[in-house]
Amino acid sequence: MIASRPLTGGTPTRPSSTARMTPRLPSRARMTPRPQARDLLRLARTPRWVGLALVALAFISGCVFLGSWQWDRTQNIIEAERVAVSAPIEIEEVAAVGEPLPDESIGRPVVARGRYLAGGQVIVEQRSLRGQPGVWVLTPLELSDGSVIGVLRGWLNSATAAGVVPPTGDVIVSGIMHPDERFYPDAVTEPGTAVAISSARQSESWGPGTRSGYVMLTETSAGSDELSGSATTAPEPAAPTVQTADVPFPLQNFFYAVQWWIFAVFAVVVYLRWLWLDAAGEATGAVGEPVQQ
Repeated sequence: MIASRPLTGGTPTRPSSTARMTPRLPSRARMTPRPQARDLLRLARTPRWVGLALVALAFISGCVFLGSWQWDRTQNIIEAERVAVSAPIEIEEVAAVGEPLPDESIGRPVVARGRYLAGGQVIVEQRSLRGQPGVWVLTPLELSDGSVIGVLRGWLNSATAAGVVPPTGDVIVSGIMHPDERFYPDAVTEPGTAVAISSARQSESWGPGTRSGYVMLTETSAGSDELSGSATTAPEPAAPTVQTADVPFPLQNFFYAVQWWIFAVFAVVVYLRWLWLDAAGEATGAVGEPVQQ
C-alpha cells in the first residue's frame, strides 16, 4: 500500500483584483516629464522655431487684414443699401393700380404729385395724438395718370377744425408708404367716415383706380396751404405706424470675415501645439539617455 504524499506549500496565493486591473506602463512612459515654460521659451528662441514664428505671424497678419477688410465691406454694403432704400421714389413706382402693396415698399419714402379730391375726403375716427383724442384726415390725391392714392394729411382734435379743408391746386407731397389697416374690416360707419384705412373700402367711392395702401404725409410742397398762410390750422402730422424698412444683412461677407479670424486663431493654436510636442520630445529623449559612469 502506497502512502499518499501530503500537500506541501499550502494554498497558492491569488493576485488581488486591484493588481489584475492595474495596467503596467513601460518604465520610460512613466518617466516622461511635462515640458516646462522655460523649455518652451528656450526652444522658441532656436533658429528653426524663430523662422516658424515669423511664418505664423505673416499668416496671422494676413488673416486679420482679410477679416477686417471683409467686415468693412459688410458695413459698406449695409450703408449703401440703406441710402438707396431711404431715397424717395415716385408713388407710381411702388405698385401698379390693382396690385397689392409689396412688403419691401412698406415704410418706404415716396413722393406723389397731383390734386386733392376734397369730395372724397374721409375722417378716420378715434385717433389720438400725445394722449389727446381726435381724428385723422385721409384725403384722396388724384395723380397725373388718373389713379388715386390716399394721403393721411395728419391729426386734428375734431372733424370740424379749420384744417380739415384740403389745399387746392397742384401739390407735391412726401411721406411714408403704409399698408392698409386690417382691423374692423366689417365696421359700418357714416359716409365720409371710417374706423380703419382700407383702400379696398375706399375704392367704392374713389373708383377702380385706387392704389393699394396710403401715404402718411411728412411734407407738402410750398405752394399748398399746409406750408403757406393756413399752416397754423393744417392737420398735425401723425407719427408713422410702421417701421421703416431695413436692408437684409449681408451674411456672406460677414461669414467671410469670421472665417479669416478663425484661421488666425487656428494658426496660433497649431504653432503652440507643435512647440509643446517638440519640447516634450526633447525632454523624453533626455530622460531616456544612459547615465555616463
